Amino acid sequence: MMFFHGIQIQLLTYMDIIAEKQQKMPAGVLYFNLIEPIINSGKNLTEEEIELKIKQEFRMKGLVLADVKVIKMMDKTLEQGSSSIIPVYLGKDETISDVKSSVITKDEFSKLRVKIRKIIEEIANEILNGNIDIRPIYDKKTKTEACKYCSYKTICAFDTNENSYKYIENKTKKELLNSLYEEV
Repeated sequence: MMFFHGIQIQLLTYMDIIAEKQQKMPAGVLYFNLIEPIINSGKNLTEEEIELKIKQEFRMKGLVLADVKVIKMMDKTLEQGSSSIIPVYLGKDETISDVKSSVITKDEFSKLRVKIRKIIEEIANEILNGNIDIRPIYDKKTKTEACKYCSYKTICAFDTNENSYKYIENKTKKELLNSLYEEV
């Protein structure tokens, strides 16, 4: 959920604008990787096993509305267990697993839309105020920095003696969603 830090907000921005124009509640905001996955295995796999692993790699990521009817419309084959299409897990009694699913309620979607607008406004104000500080992200959870794979290192000239990182806190989905209620 990097968007809480103003990162990877493009899809959520589109979702918000479309939801506003259509005056509808989003059923989800999903994406998948277009890069063909490389399947690694310690054993020889059958064609079926390879195909299953590829399907798992192409499973969409993002957020889905926590509504069983909506979920079953998105994955018409899902009765129980993990969806092969969307990031959802349904229990035996059609309960949505909060731990194994990436779902949010209607109220959380509404508050998320408000949060996205605040983030966009903050970014716009930073640009208008001429703030162009070099502040790459550093993810405390994975202990990785954005500079590691950046092609523009020599141009940017980020130096920890002169610049600082934008630290991404290690918070759970629940903690981040709870913060929506504190802010709005």
